[in-house]
Amino acid sequence: MKKTLLSLALVICTQMNAQNLSDVLRYSQTSLNGSARFTAMGGAFGAVGGDFSAMEINPAGSSIFAFSEAGITLDSRQLTNNSSYFEGRGKDTNISLNTGQLGIVLLLNETTGSGWSKVAFGFSYNKINDFDSSFAVQGTNPQNGIDQYFLFHAQGRYLDQISQLDDEEFNDAYLDIGEAPELGYSAQQALFGYEGYVLNPIPLEGSDDSLNPDINRYASNARPGTNGYTQKYNHTASGHTRKYTFNLSSSFQDRFYIGLNINSYAVSYSEIADFRESGYSSSSGLQSLRFNNALDTNGSGGSFQLGMIYKLNPKVRLGLSLNSPTYYRLTDRAYQFLNSEASTQEGNITVRLDPGIDIIFPEYRFNSPGSVRGSFCYIIGDKGLISVDYSQKNLSNATFRSIDFDLIDSFDALNKLIENEFAPAKTLQIGGEYRITPFLSLRAGYVSEDASQAGFDNSRTVVSAGFGYSFGASTLDLSLQMQNFANERPLFSQGLTDTVLLDRENRNLRITYRVKL
Repeated sequence: MKKTLLSLALVICTQMNAQNLSDVLRYSQTSLNGSARFTAMGGAFGAVGGDFSAMEINPAGSSIFAFSEAGITLDSRQLTNNSSYFEGRGKDTNISLNTGQLGIVLLLNETTGSGWSKVAFGFSYNKINDFDSSFAVQGTNPQNGIDQYFLFHAQGRYLDQISQLDDEEFNDAYLDIGEAPELGYSAQQALFGYEGYVLNPIPLEGSDDSLNPDINRYASNARPGTNGYTQKYNHTASGHTRKYTFNLSSSFQDRFYIGLNINSYAVSYSEIADFRESGYSSSSGLQSLRFNNALDTNGSGGSFQLGMIYKLNPKVRLGLSLNSPTYYRLTDRAYQFLNSEASTQEGNITVRLDPGIDIIFPEYRFNSPGSVRGSFCYIIGDKGLISVDYSQKNLSNATFRSIDFDLIDSFDALNKLIENEFAPAKTLQIGGEYRITPFLSLRAGYVSEDASQAGFDNSRTVVSAGFGYSFGASTLDLSLQMQNFANERPLFSQGLTDTVLLDRENRNLRITYRVKL
């Protein structure tokens, strides 16, 4: 029966953390999610206001509502991952149906003659990220095998630090190594490598004893075939980031609008990465390997926003919003096992290493950088509008921090890598709306986000369209959104760092029903 390490002991991971560059993008970038009107116009609502999603990006937008309103949005999502790894290609599609957003705005009209003509209280729930995704790819790696991952973790460690003791079960060794502050997660990976016949100890100089506990150097037991290593990688992810926004705004003389948002976040993320390697030469000691890793991340976060909208004249509105960093507290839980086949002097053997234990990593902080958004809106009489938003978020300012003082420096290397690998993410959003009749409006939008990761084009584009129909006391909106973007995922964070390239096609259909209160 699988046990949870938390109930037995806490793994102190001084040598290695579960976090990597993928986490920066996962928790710092958001998809174009929200109401149907908002997404149909490309999210260019910073100076428009009067929408539940507009309120989320510029808190001043709630006081532009003409009436108190409530609304719900249903979201149908189709994500297609086109993956490539060396010569291998894959295509996987995920379809989901969610309640994307809930919102309510209550207006209080001021009658004291102070000039502050309106006060708005708002609340919205929005699923800002949907992590449901899967892909599978196979390719031939001409140079690097999984042995490089285990060698990375093993080199410099003494043999008795990464091996089972006499008459010791694997799960007990895994637990003991994980509990040791000077060993932890990294030594557990080396244990998999040694006991799985991936690594061979290099005898000390002048000795032929390969089991001397003073040995701290290792060689690979894997020999690639003529073309290299045959590698298969299957990845499945699920989860979401939910945002809860509490809003307060007011307007002065129906010309200047100002607002404040307090935001709360709930994070849930799970992934299973299954790696298989074969294609070894006949002289290889290692003949096949499967290494499976599962990760669950849960946590919460908070941020705040300040925003303003100014009516320059009846046709032109200007908007500005400032978003604080988002401060997350997260906990990771990992589970892994390894199966291998090896050729030994005693013959071929099959090894199954399953510790039956979850690794509970110490709680940590992740600070997603803040952003600034400038907005412009031009009102075309009673026929429609054109709006433009420009925002910038510097991902190089993202940081990980340990909550445990004893591990305060454990993220220094990763934070330095983030600083070097990422740049400001600049986003341009353009939207338009045209009223055909007093009841029917057509909408369209476009989004362009520059690449933010060094050496890799992870830019994003979104094209959207939709319509809205007013029934008087209620409104029905519909939008279709098409998003194309790229992503890069390394197989492992150390050793075998070759990447799977993902070209992603995201199709969203949203329906929003709004009713005046």
